[in-house]
Amino acid sequence: MSKREFFNKQAKCWGEHYNRDVTSQIRDLVERFGLEEGKTVLDVGCGTGILLPYLSDKVKEKGSVFALDFSWNMILEAKKNRQKPYIHFLNASVEILPLKDQTIDYIICFATFAHVTDQKKSIYEMGRTLKTGGKLFIAHFLGKEELAEHHRLADGEVEHDTLPDDDKMREMMKNAGLKDIVITDQPNLYLVSAKK
Repeated sequence: MSKREFFNKQAKCWGEHYNRDVTSQIRDLVERFGLEEGKTVLDVGCGTGILLPYLSDKVKEKGSVFALDFSWNMILEAKKNRQKPYIHFLNASVEILPLKDQTIDYIICFATFAHVTDQKKSIYEMGRTLKTGGKLFIAHFLGKEELAEHHRLADGEVEHDTLPDDDKMREMMKNAGLKDIVITDQPNLYLVSAKK
């Protein structure tokens, strides 16, 4: 089974991973992004759309949210209860973003980056589409080692999905034209921020 097939199969029940117990955690995370009304946000690996209500509430009608996932079934689930005219759904890979250069103010990659096959290319693509002054955030609700163990125990298509070491992450970010790189790796939170 390919990774895309795996996530297509998981889509129906994926939202169960994010129950009411993590609502405040999600809200706190989104606050860290400093999103502004009227801006454009790309939600990379949107899954079933767990972040979409929070992102759209921040940018409001004057802004835009692009919800991207390489799993068509995830996109279908995300669309179900999150239909607003300024939320646009994209069935595509972060490794080949269907967006023009310098069009996005904020890129959020939540609970996704460890699953990306070509992490170097994906960071390049995210950097390419960010406007000058735009910000990129990569986040997981587990620290790097916790996440590696979580995926190892999950077995199958995601058992080898990990995050790069800090030096490699900084190198990839710098090569993509990103700066002001801050990496937080602690229990229950992995967060990288960078600026174009």
